[in-house]
Amino acid sequence: MSEAGQGRDNKKVYVLVCKGDTCSKQGNTEKLRVILKQHAREFKASSVKIAYVSCLGLCGDGPNIMVVKGGQTFGHCTEQSLGAVKSAIGKAIEESD
Repeated sequence: MSEAGQGRDNKKVYVLVCKGDTCSKQGNTEKLRVILKQHAREFKASSVKIAYVSCLGLCGDGPNIMVVKGGQTFGHCTEQSLGAVKSAIGKAIEESD
C-alpha cells in the first residue's frame, strides 16, 4: 500500500459491533448496527467503518460496541445509548485530523 493509502487508513475510525450469541440474545445487534450506520452518515465520507465481530469478550455486558481508535467500549447498548457511541466516533475523527 502506498504511503497516501496508509494515511487514509490511519484516519478511518473502526466501530465493532459484537454479534456473539450472548450479545445477540441481550439486544438487537442488527438494529444497533443500522442506527450506527445512519449516525455515521453525519461524518465525512469513508471516515467510519462499522463491522460485526464474533465476540468482544465482554459477554455479560452485551450488546457491546467498540470504537477501536481510542479503545472505548460501550456495554448494554440500546438505541437510546448510541448517542455516546456517536460522540466517541466524532472525537476519534477529530483526533485523527
